[in-house]
Amino acid sequence: MKKLSNLLKKLSYTEIINFVERNISAISYDSRLVSSDTLFVAMKGTKVDAHNYIPDVIKQGCKTIVCEKVPDSYDDVTFIRVDNSRQTLAEISHWWFDYPTRFMKMIGVTGTNGKTTTTFLIAQILERMGLKVGIIGTTGIYFLNRFYNATHTTPESFELCRIFKEMATNGVQCVVMEVSSHSLEQKRVFGIDFDVAVFTNLTHDHLDYHLNMENYASAKKILFDNLKSDAIAVLQGDSEWAKLMISDCKCENIAFVGRNNLNKYIIQNERIMLNGISFNLSTDTLNLDIKTSLLGKFNIDNSSLAVAACIELGYNPYDVAAAMKEVAPAEGRMSSIQLRTGAIGIVDYAHTPDAIEKALLTCREILQNSGHNNSKLICVFGCGGDRDRTKRPKMGEIASQIADIVIITDDNPRTEDPASIRKEILQGIPEENKSKVLEIAERAEAIRYAVDVSGNGDIVLVAGKGHEKYQIIGQTRFHFDDFEHLKKM
Repeated sequence: MKKLSNLLKKLSYTEIINFVERNISAISYDSRLVSSDTLFVAMKGTKVDAHNYIPDVIKQGCKTIVCEKVPDSYDDVTFIRVDNSRQTLAEISHWWFDYPTRFMKMIGVTGTNGKTTTTFLIAQILERMGLKVGIIGTTGIYFLNRFYNATHTTPESFELCRIFKEMATNGVQCVVMEVSSHSLEQKRVFGIDFDVAVFTNLTHDHLDYHLNMENYASAKKILFDNLKSDAIAVLQGDSEWAKLMISDCKCENIAFVGRNNLNKYIIQNERIMLNGISFNLSTDTLNLDIKTSLLGKFNIDNSSLAVAACIELGYNPYDVAAAMKEVAPAEGRMSSIQLRTGAIGIVDYAHTPDAIEKALLTCREILQNSGHNNSKLICVFGCGGDRDRTKRPKMGEIASQIADIVIITDDNPRTEDPASIRKEILQGIPEENKSKVLEIAERAEAIRYAVDVSGNGDIVLVAGKGHEKYQIIGQTRFHFDDFEHLKKM
């Protein structure tokens, strides 16, 4: 329990109406979870504006409310008017949990693709350096053998600070977290002083929310705009968006990584094999030989960013390179399994045009480098409902250009008509490629068919859901695991 007057010393607010000193026993932004000692934060969402529920909150006995719009006055209710309720929730959350991020090193990874893998790689390297590390991201929250499911790539600020508090209390020294564009724009990570920020890439995704790539880039850029002067920025320097990311960055230590000779860390001598990847990562004073069991060219990019970030943090480069030999992929990121037909099954989270192209090209390269030039590349994928529709035909076109057999199926249709989603994917497929494309609605049946038509040396890529253990049809979640279904094969 904390006093309202102490909170107000930490907040940016424009007006206080009916101030009464009160003890606060809980913080909530859910109008259903309030009592007389709760501080309620009314936030505008993309679908719901919690300001509309302030009368209901007051009827439930709540006496202290943070809001952007003050309703008709209530004599016994204290209103704290602010410009941005989401930012204020973040300020309140850090205060409520005693600023836990100040006691840990904070590393944020942003970008369209590669966030999950890069966070897992950095975390595993740092663990091998002797640190106790926490991970927050798409696949969940991990620390000290604990695991919590995550509803968002980056949770809401109050949930984040609760997690940070638990981590700090239990001795976690470093947190590596995915930082989504939504979380940056919606102030979920406001108030976190990141020690390191990593940028992987920026490609077509989330345009249903951001509307265009410029807005999407501006959201990602917030992470770098807010870095302190002694922070570290590590970016994929070959990306056309990298320079924009650091255009207003205050930090003095900026390291670009890529294949271009203008980068600080230069990727050379790349080898993509059936059992992993290897490459050299060099600087003016360093030449590291990096080997890992991860699959695919894009994991060379993810690995190089992770290695560079850990070196920039001050760890011995050769110790970092040695740690990379031992790392494991994040769940559902190019996870492979031998199938009964002699083919290799691969499950990957690729759900954007760029990601599915990279996953398929990786599979094609694996076949070529392993001497299986005549083997088939079979791709099973769909697109999620109630999400960016513009990427659907693009993904169909890309898959049909690279794979030998494409099976269009259902992903998480949610409240959209699954047949309509599949139709939009099919609309992107050129006439000359239609003969190698099938439509099988039921995902389990689509996976079964893909395995049945595969042979020795083929690759079956099941893309889109990766680590997910569910399928959302309508508003119901059903158990479904792509890897589990491949295991049955």
